[in-house]
Amino acid sequence: MAENRFMQSLLGEGDYSNPMMLLPFAETPEGEFIPSFPGVLQGAAQGVQAAGRLGGMVFEGVPVDPETGLLTEDVVDDVVEAGLTFTGGSLLAPRPANSLGMGGGLLEEMPLYQQIAKGNIGSKEMPAAEEALYRAGAAMQLPRVSGEGLLLPQRAYDLGAAQARVFDEDVAIDPGFQNIVAPFIRGRDADTVIRDLGTVMESPAVSLQNLIGNTAKLMPGDMTMAGQEITHVMGVKLKNPVRMQGGKDFSAQELSRELGLVWASDPTVISGYAKQARENPGLLGVYSAMGARSGDFSHHVADIVVDMTKQADWIPEKQIARFDDEIKNFSVTKTNKKTKEKTTTYPYKDFPGILSPKVEKYLYSPGKGGARKLLADTMEKSSYRKEGFPDLSVIRTVVADPEMAYRVNDPSAMMAPTGGRIVRFDEDPMTPIGGKGNIPVFHKTYRQGISGEDLGSLEMPVPRSLIFPEFFAGRRAGGAAMSDDRRSAEISNVLQEITPEIADDVDRFTEMYRRGLLGDVF
Repeated sequence: MAENRFMQSLLGEGDYSNPMMLLPFAETPEGEFIPSFPGVLQGAAQGVQAAGRLGGMVFEGVPVDPETGLLTEDVVDDVVEAGLTFTGGSLLAPRPANSLGMGGGLLEEMPLYQQIAKGNIGSKEMPAAEEALYRAGAAMQLPRVSGEGLLLPQRAYDLGAAQARVFDEDVAIDPGFQNIVAPFIRGRDADTVIRDLGTVMESPAVSLQNLIGNTAKLMPGDMTMAGQEITHVMGVKLKNPVRMQGGKDFSAQELSRELGLVWASDPTVISGYAKQARENPGLLGVYSAMGARSGDFSHHVADIVVDMTKQADWIPEKQIARFDDEIKNFSVTKTNKKTKEKTTTYPYKDFPGILSPKVEKYLYSPGKGGARKLLADTMEKSSYRKEGFPDLSVIRTVVADPEMAYRVNDPSAMMAPTGGRIVRFDEDPMTPIGGKGNIPVFHKTYRQGISGEDLGSLEMPVPRSLIFPEFFAGRRAGGAAMSDDRRSAEISNVLQEITPEIADDVDRFTEMYRRGLLGDVF
């Protein structure tokens, strides 16, 4: 135990062990009042002490404010700074059960924590390593203020340490790719052959410190790879190998750089991007990963599904017919806001059939993106999987960028990997359409592009909430459900000025998460 009373108070020892003491003074047994420290500072000091950093610090005789009796601001700043340097102890040290620090909120209320109760794939319980990862992710969802240095470092470190444990134990984390009742099969275990085309160019590392003052736009995108060609899936040699075009690495492809394009999407989306680029000169686009099923809309999933199904001659004809009928009978009901009259339509009643020679042309005709997605959503049902249809969980995993393979399945998308690509849109961008005029087809699914400069990527992706904190803060202030955050963010125009606090958060997260991956070596 520390012998002098300042150190006991700082370290939360003896008569000063109550970390919930928020008043500026603590009373000794002799009736003497000395400066007290809240739990977060006690935890920080404990961490530094564990790392051997406080061995020579003695606070008797250090500067004390004569009016308040507290340590001077400089000394407290030194303690805080020391506490952020190492994390041998917890910066979230003892507190009321389930209450997480100064930001408020309960761990059990976080969407990632609630995923634990749902269990892992095919079971009611998650492996211990996976549960620890979800707990650490849930702590990252708890409220905090941008630039608030006492909470982020430990949370980032704990997340990295939990991720390292998952890597070490080779736990198959549910990345949201599969139907939750299906057994999870990693892409690398799926007898898959992928050829590197060598078309993704080198990208520089980007520091947000150099982008402070710029306006960033949330640029949600699917998690598909780029610059690869898939030739075999689950032992099936594809008759038409599928070329992967991104994803976050779309703008790093050789053809995209030749054309000066930084993003591609549906014309309605691109027209909105172009408008925002003109209204916000120098606008940045910051890639943020969407849900795993977002790839269902693209050719990456649809082409593999069709190719494999056509080769699956073991599937009974009546099951093929049942599948085709389900697609054709898919209905959409809309209600007129004024008359309240309901109208039901069958948008894919003209579906030619999964085995039809015309199915590829049908799936890529205008307005049929929903049909591609429906194809995957329908086929993933267990009733089709057990009849020998392709396993969508495997296909979704195979086409995903490997960097995304161990992400946690976060309904709020606060943890969605963000910053894997940062671009700057031209102030008056071009929006060419692939295959028209002299423009080659640059993406089979997303035919319209927008011009700009590919700046590169962050050293490592960070949680979406770190770069776009105002969006999430606004949602909480408005009482919106966290589980609806993902959808809201991905259909809205989310803009955020890059502030020094945000840039510092990204740097601090990157450093501490990486330390966590390395393990508790301090």
